[in-house]
Amino acid sequence: MKLLKKTFMMSLAVFMLAGCSEERLPEQTKENPTNPEAPTPSSTSNAAKDATILRGTLAAGSSEGWFENDSLWIFTLRSMKHNSYLLSEGVGSANGTFRRTSGTDNYEDSNGKLYALTSPKYLYGFSSTMDGGGQVSVTIPNRFKISDVGAPEGCSRMPVPYWGIVTFGEDGKLQATFQGLTSLLKIDLSILPTDTRAVVLTTHSYTEFGDGSELESGDEEPLSGTFDTVLSEGAKLASNPIFYSSDTLRVNLNTGGIEQYRYIYLPVVTGTYTNLHVIAVTGDYRYPYIWDGKLLKTFKSNSPFLVNTIVALEPESTGIRPPKM
Repeated sequence: MKLLKKTFMMSLAVFMLAGCSEERLPEQTKENPTNPEAPTPSSTSNAAKDATILRGTLAAGSSEGWFENDSLWIFTLRSMKHNSYLLSEGVGSANGTFRRTSGTDNYEDSNGKLYALTSPKYLYGFSSTMDGGGQVSVTIPNRFKISDVGAPEGCSRMPVPYWGIVTFGEDGKLQATFQGLTSLLKIDLSILPTDTRAVVLTTHSYTEFGDGSELESGDEEPLSGTFDTVLSEGAKLASNPIFYSSDTLRVNLNTGGIEQYRYIYLPVVTGTYTNLHVIAVTGDYRYPYIWDGKLLKTFKSNSPFLVNTIVALEPESTGIRPPKM
């Protein structure tokens, strides 16, 4: 009888221990870091969306670096609430950090594309195409100030908006890669005559210097005015017959502050030109297309301007006809 009772008690103890082990097993497995099935916070959660920061990258070849106080705006086709951002880090680099300066849209429930555009000063309009794409109209004035296009070493200027599609990155911050809508003509200010008051680009059919010498005739392709394009890969500005355009673009250098700049960056609508003359102007006349100065270079049809590129001007002395006798 005693033996039977002892055997029963031992069996009961083993059963209870086994029951405790089975009850604790799921909890131990869940907490075991070596178990590949066990979820971890990093694999099951996403970074919170933060629309106060935008990381902007310049597409390769499009620009040399962000400029101090560069700014941008975000546009959507679904809302009129547009945030603006100001460069806070990355001057002289292709990678910049922008912080929101106005607007409250967090884009957390945005179902459409977010478009970012720099230089809203010369943005004429933003609208939707018939198939739901983004379309912009951009103004290239026929006269710039040096402060609009001048830059020190390592930076570029973008007087015509650059654009990019905005998304949320893995860190929850906004991000976009920016492309140009034109080519940029880069001119070293140190090569200009000391008495230069302006730089002029012209494609006019008849251009003359004050001494009577003539430049080769151009086909009056537009250099300034209002242009438009649809924002998609490879987008570039094109003339619209509804808008006014001009065959001249001028940068006035005598507006102050030129000493702080090394280069000027002039937007050139992409394409080919029969004769695109770049002139350092030292004197003006009351008649259009007549200047005193020096011809820096003539770009011809075999020197196309491609979208999203920088073309450095290398001076030459060609394209001048002998003075009239």
